[in-house]
Amino acid sequence: MLFNLFNQPSEEIQYLGTPYTQDCLDAIGIILQTQIHIEKALLLSCNQAHAYLIKSHRNTYIIRSGFRSGYPGEGPKGLASSLQLLLKHNIAVDEINISEKLMKKINHSSLPDTDIEIMLKTEVVRPTNIYEYIYEIYKTTEYQVTNDRYYPTELPYHLIDSQILDLALKFNDDPNRSIFNAFIRLENIVQNRINSDKHSSALFEYAFCSENRPLICKNEDKRASQATGRIFPNIYKAFRNEHAHNEVSKPLKTLMREFLLINELYILESEAIQRS
Repeated sequence: MLFNLFNQPSEEIQYLGTPYTQDCLDAIGIILQTQIHIEKALLLSCNQAHAYLIKSHRNTYIIRSGFRSGYPGEGPKGLASSLQLLLKHNIAVDEINISEKLMKKINHSSLPDTDIEIMLKTEVVRPTNIYEYIYEIYKTTEYQVTNDRYYPTELPYHLIDSQILDLALKFNDDPNRSIFNAFIRLENIVQNRINSDKHSSALFEYAFCSENRPLICKNEDKRASQATGRIFPNIYKAFRNEHAHNEVSKPLKTLMREFLLINELYILESEAIQRS
């Protein structure tokens, strides 16, 4: 960390969240989704207001004080949810008490490096109140185990095959159309590659599953290669037709999983070896 000669606000801190609880929960979801390793999570408490200091292997984050405790309401419920979310990821959370002056700096994005260093060295609250904040609302620590509402609802673009990245970027506007167009595009790619006029599931049956199949899925194990080839017609039969007739009414996360299945087909197709 660079020495801040004039005790000016640090340029190394990323501030996330707002005074609104939901924005702060979304910010924690983004950190958990994008950061490989969380080194430290501190709950910063001032009276009944709470913020977070979270250090990853690369970045230092401050989540503003959108959380509360000590009374029924969205603020305390959000605090309990945030703690459960961090515990779900096996991240230990310690609590420290800070001054009103320091909390004001947090909310105005004006912490110098020295304040961060002081907070990291401050003695943590013992006995811990972490579980009390949770039990006041949920009476259990299991709530977040099956709850995924705070993670970003975006496709993982870094995993998307370049041939359908344009469809991924438009996915949220019309998921059905993106999925259908991905199937059509894959048909065209396979037709051109093996010079065939077959279409629909018959194309994939012939290309990847027939006795003299022109495309062989890359795998050292012959049986595994054959099983991988079966994925193409099976996924096509399971998901393509309903999107062609625009009959799909599914949650967004379900449609995202379907798009990722098709994305895997693109990757497998590009890795397949053409029979000589």
